[in-house]
This record gives sequence, C-alpha cells and structure tokens, in this order.
Amino acid sequence: MTPVVAPHRTLEQAFLDALEELANDSTGSWWRDVLQHPDLVLAVRRNSINAYHRGASIFRIDWKAGQVIPFTHAKYLVKPAQTYVALERGEFQFDARDLLQQTYLGMETLNDMCRAASRYAGMEKAGLHPMLVGNPDVIDVEIALTRLSSPGDDGDEEVVSSDRTQDRIDAAIAMTDKNGVPTVRFYEAKHFTNSALRASGDNFPDVVRQIADYEKALKAYQAQLSAGYLETAKALIRFNEMRAQAFGDNSVRSLAPVIHQIAETGQAPVVDTLPHLIIYGFDRAQRDDDTWQVHLGKVEKVLSRSRVRAIGNPTRATVFNR
Repeated sequence: MTPVVAPHRTLEQAFLDALEELANDSTGSWWRDVLQHPDLVLAVRRNSINAYHRGASIFRIDWKAGQVIPFTHAKYLVKPAQTYVALERGEFQFDARDLLQQTYLGMETLNDMCRAASRYAGMEKAGLHPMLVGNPDVIDVEIALTRLSSPGDDGDEEVVSSDRTQDRIDAAIAMTDKNGVPTVRFYEAKHFTNSALRASGDNFPDVVRQIADYEKALKAYQAQLSAGYLETAKALIRFNEMRAQAFGDNSVRSLAPVIHQIAETGQAPVVDTLPHLIIYGFDRAQRDDDTWQVHLGKVEKVLSRSRVRAIGNPTRATVFNR
C-alpha cells in the first residue's frame, strides 16, 4: 500500500469556503482588498496563507476554530506621520492611537501597511519583488526549509553547511520539463553586492554552501512538497475564482498553464531538488569586471552554469526560466 504523504501546504475546504464568503461580502473586507491588491503575493501554508509584499508578511491568515483570523506585525501598523514623543521621569509619553493604525479602513490602510513594510525590505527582497508579482508561473515564495546537514557530513570541506538551522528559498516556479511533466523548481536570489557571492583565494563563496543545504532539505521533503504543490495549485485557482466573483474577470491573476494542468489533472508535480541561483542588481561594467568573473566562475564550477543566471535589474517582465 502506498503510504499517505501529508502535504506541507493544504487548506481545508471550510477555510476556502469562509474566504469565499469574505470575498463576496459587498460591504467590503480586508480579504477583498488582499485579493485585489496588485503588489501582494499569496503563499499557501498548512491551513494558513501568507500575503507577502517585498518579502514581508503583511498578513498571516490562519484558520482557527472555524474562523478566519488575520495577523500582522505591529511594525506594519506604524503611521508614517512624524510625531515627537516627550521623555519625562524616565518614561516616554505617548498615546498608541497617535502612532499605530487602530482601525482597518480598507485599501488605504492596506497600502499604508505595505509602505511601512517597504521600510524593512532589503535590496534583495525589493529587487526580486517585480519578478514575483509579474510572473504567472510563481507557485510559492519564502519557502522555509529546516536544514538537515551538519558541517563536513558530505566529506567535502569546500562545500559545507552553515550553522543556521533554517533558511527561506526565495521562490518556487511551476514549469514543464522536456517531456512535458509538471515540475516545481526552486530559486535563490542574491543581489550583486551580497558578500555570499564572493570568496578569497581558492575558497568557494558561501552561497554554494547555502545551495547545498537547500538541496539536502528538498530531497528530504520532496514527497511532502510535491503533494503540497498540488494543493497549492488548486488554491491559487480558487483565489482567482473568488476574484472573478467579487470584481469581475478583469481582476483575475494570470496563472501559468502548468498550474492549471496540475490542479485539473490532480497529479502532484515533480519537485526539482537542484535549486537554481539568480544574481541581479548590476550594470554592464560590473558584469564584465574581471574580478567578478572569477567569483562567478567559482559558483558556476560547483552548481554548473545551467543553474546560475545573472539578469541585471529584474522587472515584472523578467522570467525565471530562460
């Protein structure tokens, strides 16, 4: 008997039905705004959804005791107005109502939350964001994987694991392989200035170690991820159905044909366990610099040139797969 694999990503039917009810609430709701917002990326988790803006989770939407409950970080509620706060007898004197959003007032509040989140986004998250919102083949973002390896366990001192126990791969892309089989491929993105892309002497850049850890984790969780992305494809299509019902067909997000194929056939996609690397944020002079070419050559030597892509400055039209 084939063992049942618990997917990493799945939403209960009751959860989806409750979200649909919120989407169709003609009086307005935060979920309607999330569905309609052009700069949010929805990522399916286990009975939870993250709404990301430039790598920041604007909302974590949970299903608890039969209720849809959104959470946000307090720092995204800080009002942009400049307010002086007095310090008297060792205590700051202020009213939280003057500094934090107290009431959700629709799209205006959501936009303010996104602007607040932008202040915390680094170059890498901000730079990759146009690709994430512009590509119809994005099936997941900010994928958390627990590292399983320990330094030196592969016998190669040049490519070892770091001390961190968990990392987040930037994006997962749905595609078809050369035989037309639905596949999910993972991408790590690094800004050109990231020191992890460089190493002195004969050493390999730290990004090589990072990618090696990703590969081991993807192999360990391959079955769960495959089952989960079948459920994710179904959820993304359901979200589009909610948009169409609430706002009309023009509001529907473009989804790659392969995502529809996965959902409609009910066949879990293959998980590509070899992560790819995207390097961006450079101009022509930086790209052609001899010193940089040495560092890039080290990365390509380990990962192979086919898994490394340098793309300059990404836009919404920049694709992940060449």
